[in-house]
Amino acid sequence: MSMIKGFHHLTAGVRHAQEDVDFYVKLLGQSLVKKTVLLDGDDPIYHLYYGNANGDPGTLVTSFPFRQRGVQARPGSGQVRVINYSVPRGSIEFWRSRFDRMSVRYDAEIVERFDERRQRFYHPCGIEFDLVETDLDKRPPCVAGDIPEANAVRGVHSITLSLREVAESVRFMSEAIGFRLVGQSGGYYRFETHTGGPGMVVAFLHEPDRMQGSSVYGEGTVHHVAFAVDSVDQQMELKEKFMALGYIDTSESVNRNYFRSMYFKMPGGVIFEAATTDIGFAIDENPGHFGEEFQLPPWLADRKNELLARLEPISV
Repeated sequence: MSMIKGFHHLTAGVRHAQEDVDFYVKLLGQSLVKKTVLLDGDDPIYHLYYGNANGDPGTLVTSFPFRQRGVQARPGSGQVRVINYSVPRGSIEFWRSRFDRMSVRYDAEIVERFDERRQRFYHPCGIEFDLVETDLDKRPPCVAGDIPEANAVRGVHSITLSLREVAESVRFMSEAIGFRLVGQSGGYYRFETHTGGPGMVVAFLHEPDRMQGSSVYGEGTVHHVAFAVDSVDQQMELKEKFMALGYIDTSESVNRNYFRSMYFKMPGGVIFEAATTDIGFAIDENPGHFGEEFQLPPWLADRKNELLARLEPISV
């Protein structure tokens, strides 16, 4: 069995912090699980975590609002193109009405693929999202006063990668990280890991004529996808396996405070991460109070007032 249990989180570069909070919390009903900062570089940039109220791996999408720094990323192939969220069957009409009321851009056509209805909509910075209807997702719903449980988001259903070439990436998914190819529809390839189903699905979209996208942290793209593993020991097992297979573009284990991260690139150029589940968000806030206060790792704690003064205020 694969060491990868499914998704841990996705990380995107967005525009402004407040419009990002409004998109995930006000529109989609997710919780702001953690407010902290990007741990790379000297300039303070928010790192905002969204998910269900428990902050469960597989429900998490995180954002860096890069308009403050003025860094623009370039969408293209070799990236996560679409973040797909699970909603119950029959929910899309509820969400289309909600998008109309809240002036959210969405596609007129509802698409069906792999026996699932899908509705494309867009983050204010242009990142593409799909709602995917399924009755197989049993995770707690992200309910709100105006979002009933019968229509609520359950978590990340899947991701769609844009790839110029697919053959070597198909091999990588199977041999290196233990996903199964379970279906193909036109230019789409569907892979599942572990038990399969929502939270365990990666799709390739073969786009041979799409220009290569950037790999930098910047506004307008999904920078990487993180898969859940149990521990650093499992990260190192994966690293050794990648090296043995000739996939050498792999980092060491990096401390991200709430988990440890090991980054690697799959053959199509998409940045993957193996993130551990052995630390969690309760190290600095109690469950039930996640996201209430601005948090910093111990090595930045003495700079809290300085960093806050350089960040735009946000309200939930």
